[in-house]
Amino acid sequence: MESYIEHLSNHDVDRLVGLFAEGAVQHEPLGAKTYRGLAEIRAFDEKNAKAPFTVSRFSSITVTGRFAAMQVRVHLDGRPDFVSTDLFEFDDDCKIVSLSVVLDPEARV
Repeated sequence: MESYIEHLSNHDVDRLVGLFAEGAVQHEPLGAKTYRGLAEIRAFDEKNAKAPFTVSRFSSITVTGRFAAMQVRVHLDGRPDFVSTDLFEFDDDCKIVSLSVVLDPEARV
């Protein structure tokens, strides 16, 4: 999860996508858009990498079996920082098989 924060923040799309398993799904934001498979996740991350943002871990990491969650502080140039909650599911190889991102731009930090 620390690698996810690092690669997302420094916009290293290759390493970020490398954290995902084949057939992974990413719900971002949850309930609005779902990206299925590495090609769709890569296209989303390449578009995202053009935005002037950084992220950092805002909370501790909670782990239950194959699932882990954390809150992430999002810094987007020109806007107040806000928090998202990211829920991960991992496979036996510690690859991300599911990522659900709950954005909360009203949660100012």
